[in-house]
Amino acid sequence: MPDPTATVDTGAALPLAARTAQLRSSAIGAVLRLAEAPGIIPLAAGSPAHELFPAAAVEEVSGRLLREQPGILQYGDTAGLPELREWIAAHVGARLGAPPRPEHTILAHGSQQALDLVCKALLDPGDTVVVDRPSYVGALQVFRLYEAELAPVPLASDPGLGALTDALEQGLRPRLVYTVPDFANPTGAQLTLVQRRRLAGLADRYGFVIVEDDPYGELRYDTDGTTAPPPALASLSDRVIRLGSFSKVLFPAARLGYLTAPAPLAPVLGLLKQASDLGNSGFIERIVLELVTRPGFVDDQTAAARTLYAARRDALALALRRQFGDTLQFDMPGGGFFIWARFADRTDAAGLLAHSLRHRVSYVPGAEFYAAGPDRATLRLSFSGCSTGDLARAAGHLHAAWSSAAAGGLAAVAPGGGAAR
Repeated sequence: MPDPTATVDTGAALPLAARTAQLRSSAIGAVLRLAEAPGIIPLAAGSPAHELFPAAAVEEVSGRLLREQPGILQYGDTAGLPELREWIAAHVGARLGAPPRPEHTILAHGSQQALDLVCKALLDPGDTVVVDRPSYVGALQVFRLYEAELAPVPLASDPGLGALTDALEQGLRPRLVYTVPDFANPTGAQLTLVQRRRLAGLADRYGFVIVEDDPYGELRYDTDGTTAPPPALASLSDRVIRLGSFSKVLFPAARLGYLTAPAPLAPVLGLLKQASDLGNSGFIERIVLELVTRPGFVDDQTAAARTLYAARRDALALALRRQFGDTLQFDMPGGGFFIWARFADRTDAAGLLAHSLRHRVSYVPGAEFYAAGPDRATLRLSFSGCSTGDLARAAGHLHAAWSSAAAGGLAAVAPGGGAAR
């Protein structure tokens, strides 16, 4: 397996920028490449279900637009199609209580680019960024690229945010606090109302900016439709930048995300976007606008996604419990794409991966989601892209891999979640 911690070979003859020393190959990318072999059930891939892609609608809309509006193939507004930004502002406003102004909304090539723009605007080398423990690996990559000091602090697992409060009182001064408050990647955890209010209050008191990344907020599965979701962080403080994406409810190939920012910051982010790429594909933006403004389209897509993913989550959870009992510990996520699990016997999930691939199932070792001091007994299992039948089989394959590794003397993780012995 390729070494996921390998750094880029800068080469003596190439005068690369110092920041390139922070570049690391993605462990997720390495696992996905290995898992592309026929017959492997891909629990590593946090991909939307292809059954939900609105292919027929995209075909109809794109053909009609090309016939009726050939000018859509021209350059467009670097901040994004104004009508789509207006729709986003209104859509986000449903969670905020009051819509942000469209000029404070910027379209990006996925929410990953939106996060990159935030880092360009706000981070200098050595600035501190607080991240959850564990946290989204794609965010850790971009923070490291901008030479930030990462401060892993439990957020979702800390009911009163006591650890963050203590760290701030003892002098920690982060520039950013990054969180995925709804059904986080990788843990599936959701911040409570108490945690959200506490975090917003700390931002106002200590002056840091919250980056609220929300790719999964609309994918809530355990709801009867009468209970309102917890408020967005951006509704609780004016020190919040909110990131969103069309990938999970429409289709990821659009590579279309967005951010909404406080008024003083929005023009700076707009200029950075302009300098980065002069804008997204106006053609794709127009297709997305046509889809999301169709009456009932987004609601129908979201409802179908919730039904399908809830069934897949349940299938994987049931199969894991049947196969492993208490050996594999996890909480049932209320939404999102992932089950975050931990081996009670402290099996090294990274060491188990080779056995797992031989047994035709992939996953992502949990150590990759920690900024420091990883718990090597953890692993991320994605249920979103597999059928319920494949998920049941995957649990059996994973158990077979674990059993064979245990019989072969696979090392256990050191007490406290340290390096494997």
